[in-house]
Order: sequence, then structure tokens, then C-alpha cells
Amino acid sequence: MNRFVAPHNPTWKSAFQTEAKAISNALAPDEITLHHIGSTAIAGILAKPIIDLLGVVSAFEFLDAQTAKMEALGYEVMGAFGIEARRYFRKIDTSGQRTH
Repeated sequence: MNRFVAPHNPTWKSAFQTEAKAISNALAPDEITLHHIGSTAIAGILAKPIIDLLGVVSAFEFLDAQTAKMEALGYEVMGAFGIEARRYFRKIDTSGQRTH
């Protein structure tokens, strides 16, 4: 896990946009709305270089049925991960660093 903070990097916005497009295309753009949240979304502050996305769906059943597509994008499916009103996915690169 990235355990350090870094100065704001303007590429984080495009990294979010690229990942959001990939997720929307894989699932269904009409079924999910993605938001860039967390410290990487705020210009001018130090941040852990992990792109946090918040996805909004009308029903968990839709998202639960799409886990194979999220895995194909490189995400680890974590389920509710201790908070029943959510679904948690994380993406780790080949060096073992969490990216999303």
C-alpha cells in the first residue's frame, strides 16, 4: 500500500477519467455514475497517490452481477468489506501498490 503523501499531480484527474471510462464501458454507462473523491481530487493538497472513485448505482444487485467485469479490469472484489451499504473494489498494480 502507498504509505506516503505526494504533492498534487495534475495527471490524477486524467487517471480518474480514464478509469471511469473503462468502468462505465465495462459495466453499462446508464447504470453507474462515477465521481472522483478523496485527496487526489483536490488540487493543491498533499495526497496519497491512490485514485478514489465513488460509484453510484440504483441497485446493488446490478453491481454484484458485474464482479467478473470488474475483475477483468484488474480489481479485487471485496464485497461490503465491513459496511453493508457499499461494495468495495481495489486495484493493485504489478509492483503491489494500490492505484485505485
